[in-house]
Amino acid sequence: MGRYARQPHHRRTPRVLIGGIAHETNTFSLQPTTLADFQQRIFIGGRPLILGFGGSRTVVGGFLDGLETLDAEPVPLIYASATPGGVVTRAAYAALRTGLLDAVSAAGRVNGVLLALHGAMVTEDVQDAEADLLHAVRALVGADTPIIATLDSHANISPEMVAVADVLVGYVTYPHIDTYERGREAADLLGRLLRQPTAKTTRALAAPPMLVPLPPQCTSEETPMRALFARAAAHRADPRVLNITLAGGFPYSDVPDAGLRVVVTTANDTLLAAQIASDIAKAAWDQRAAFSAAMLSVDDAVKRVRTATATPLVLADSGDNPGAGAPCDGTVLLRALIAADVYEVALGVIADPETVAQAVAAGTGATIAVHLGGKTDDRHGTPIETAARIERITDGVFVNTGPMGAGSRTRMGRTALLAIGGVRVIVTEQRVQALDVALFRSVGIEPTMQRALVVKSSVHFRASFGTIAAAILDVDTPGISNPDLTRLTFRHLRRPIWPLDPNTPYDEVNGR
Repeated sequence: MGRYARQPHHRRTPRVLIGGIAHETNTFSLQPTTLADFQQRIFIGGRPLILGFGGSRTVVGGFLDGLETLDAEPVPLIYASATPGGVVTRAAYAALRTGLLDAVSAAGRVNGVLLALHGAMVTEDVQDAEADLLHAVRALVGADTPIIATLDSHANISPEMVAVADVLVGYVTYPHIDTYERGREAADLLGRLLRQPTAKTTRALAAPPMLVPLPPQCTSEETPMRALFARAAAHRADPRVLNITLAGGFPYSDVPDAGLRVVVTTANDTLLAAQIASDIAKAAWDQRAAFSAAMLSVDDAVKRVRTATATPLVLADSGDNPGAGAPCDGTVLLRALIAADVYEVALGVIADPETVAQAVAAGTGATIAVHLGGKTDDRHGTPIETAARIERITDGVFVNTGPMGAGSRTRMGRTALLAIGGVRVIVTEQRVQALDVALFRSVGIEPTMQRALVVKSSVHFRASFGTIAAAILDVDTPGISNPDLTRLTFRHLRRPIWPLDPNTPYDEVNGR
């Protein structure tokens, strides 16, 4: 028994801890994720957490609305999130972990815990950070206090995570447009457990030996992942099933438990949970060939831009997606477009604080000699040396129009719009995934009037740009988020695994 025991619901208003630490870690990145990276994006605690997320279409917003329906008191911890990137530093994780656990300790007696996690956070010392956090919280609140955690659909779910949490609730859409709904679901499930103090959840994990690239995990198009979610939804209709979490996994985290996972939670029916998890896992394995990502070469993509009659084309720079931890300063596709002398093309974004500072100093209308991009490493292209005219400088803040993150603010840092021939480039201080058309409009570019738009994104952009695109082209650019996983060198991943090992035998137990 831990420090705090669950109190019966009828005796007092339930007090429920809410908070979380979220990061999607690309272990192939050379740039570590620091505490400053969390502070730059989201780092909030105490009463401001409730005020900041109240009414929002976010996981925590869903927690809050769900708890209001339950007539429960939310007890805020901290919530911190950083843009996907390299391994979280030892110092950053220590500070975040301590802040979260100190808040748990200070909360006193509580009846439940709702945590917004990601599922693919890796630190310098801990490969399975979510399991570490869940165990630490469990030690403080006790074995009888329900803990429910939400996870991204790219979570690399380990057996330890499944063992320690009462329920894991994963997103069911990619692009992630259901985060609020999953927060509400988590709160509703907690309410069910609080109303039935003797209720126990039973969980089963199936781990087919599959490492899945990001584009085939998309659910807004006809993909194998969409079909698997439909299969899960059919099983979910069984009243004995509390939740089914299907995670495609985050393939750029080189950890033992990376890969596709199925977690089924039932009301005291272990056999049923195992049967359903096995059914979905086997269905995924049987269609594994369909999880390969089709890409267009850089040269062919440029040719499509030059000859396009229906516009705008939207080109996904697959190798340099900051949403998957890439540096966001890759230049290979941009260089090819400039060399082809195309026109009415806009790219969002190149993260290059040095060039932004240079543009701010020179001012709008000036022409400067830039050394643009390619500064982080040698895997995403070299800097482009050219003349660029400064068309606009902004503070880089805009409001997303949705459907993903509608109403939330994106902060790119100081931002410069540069014109290089017929290509306009949005250059920012911060790494930002282009997941909303409002990004282009924030610097005066009307995306529907362009011949082509280049986005540093793999899938999330489709929710917003799909409504205006004449066609979407996944471009085979070099980098640490490229969908061809065979180009990466894994050292910790459990092997054998498809597609790295084509002759992998099927075994859904612990991914082996």
